[in-house]
Amino acid sequence: MVLPSRLKVRLVRRLLGWDVHPTAYIGRSVIVVGHLVMGPGASIGPFNVIKDLEELRLGEGASIASRNWIAGFPRSADQSTDAFPHSPQRRPSLVLGRGAMITVAHDIDCSDRVDIGDYSSLAGFRCTVLTHSLNLVRDRFVTGPVEIGAHTAVMSGSTLLSGTRVPARSIVSAGSVVNTPLTTELTFYSGNPAVAMRPLPETLAFFHRGERTTGDATIARRDDGGNGAGAPAFEEVRR
Repeated sequence: MVLPSRLKVRLVRRLLGWDVHPTAYIGRSVIVVGHLVMGPGASIGPFNVIKDLEELRLGEGASIASRNWIAGFPRSADQSTDAFPHSPQRRPSLVLGRGAMITVAHDIDCSDRVDIGDYSSLAGFRCTVLTHSLNLVRDRFVTGPVEIGAHTAVMSGSTLLSGTRVPARSIVSAGSVVNTPLTTELTFYSGNPAVAMRPLPETLAFFHRGERTTGDATIARRDDGGNGAGAPAFEEVRR
């Protein structure tokens, strides 16, 4: 789809039956999916390639920025001839919750489902998400869904392997490799493989994205009661 957004939204709703809200925005990107759902204010920016997904779903205010490569692998009607015959439950799809973000130049393999929770972010540049792998013990290709919990940030250059999960209200530092499901919320993960490094304060503003507040202080309140002692911890998390 390379038409201007307004015409594109009308066209896909009428001809393809996609469920795209009138306030959603679609930039000049290649989108070849079975079904597209975009909530109010959701957006897909320019220069993305999104192909071979059964479903692409963006919740209210969710966004895919630009220069991302998002590709699935269509299922075969005959499971025995499928590219992944040993993964009969796979669903080639990408689901972004309310306010979730995919930023710039990420590679996302949607051979199986990728789920990015409410107000979470695949942040920075050049993260890789893989939902298929080679089982070396049995010498067969298999798939597994990848899930990023709500209010979680995965930073630049990180890799998430098939079957992994990052819990809600967590941060994965830049360049980390997640090769097993992570379990503890409010945790800063880092390394190859990614391991828990330290707990995070519940008061981090990122963990409260989307809340209705009367001002920044409502969501940025520090454990120190506002005397400034909590600032270094937040600066460390940003790195």
